[in-house]
Amino acid sequence: MSKDLGGKNDDSKKRFYHGTRAELKPGDQILPSFPRSGGVGNETKTRVYLSPNLDEAVWDAELSEGAGPSRVYQVEVTGPVGNVSDFPGEQSPGHPSMSCFSCQPLRVVGEVTEWLFYHGTKADLKPGELITPGQTPNFGQKVRTSIHVYLTRTLDAAIWGAELAAGEGRGRVYTVQPIGPIEEDPNLTDKKFRGNPTKSFRSREPLKVTGEVTHWKGHNQETIKAMKDGFRLGLEPIDD
Repeated sequence: MSKDLGGKNDDSKKRFYHGTRAELKPGDQILPSFPRSGGVGNETKTRVYLSPNLDEAVWDAELSEGAGPSRVYQVEVTGPVGNVSDFPGEQSPGHPSMSCFSCQPLRVVGEVTEWLFYHGTKADLKPGELITPGQTPNFGQKVRTSIHVYLTRTLDAAIWGAELAAGEGRGRVYTVQPIGPIEEDPNLTDKKFRGNPTKSFRSREPLKVTGEVTHWKGHNQETIKAMKDGFRLGLEPIDD
């Protein structure tokens, strides 16, 4: 992708996503608008944001304006694509954010309706094994055990789970299948945040391991330490 939107890369062959609360159908166009606050480059030029990273589109959908459900669409580009990070003045919000933009409309291919679930831990597990409630929590009072087991639809949230998990050894991220009903995790939804930006859920029933994600990029040690220090300040999870 090119800073001046005139690059030679064939972006039409890449898979891109767009997060929104708008209800769209295949063939609809998503039109550029004026940049969001702290935008990039020429502020008088309209643009539309997109990403090859599903996690970024999930965050964008959950944090977008509007009252409807968050939605993620696969989109096609109709013009050149630029990389947001190439421009001065773009501020990182501290979470996955849309990394690409275009000054031309996007065409909706379809809505993302099937999702993988992930679970981050330090346990060495095999496909078919169960992850059960009743474990010591990763933060808060260690004298209790959790009555829930947690899962997420974003890889970034699962990576945090792996890095912050209690125990020895390296962090691991697994794809999982819930056996029973799931509900939104109140620790990461409207009781503490708007929407459910990490697509985090919990269940009172076990999760079945279906595979392991072996290639993922973790956070730096300074960021992990800051997160752990924050937990030590007395933050208690909602686990009722």
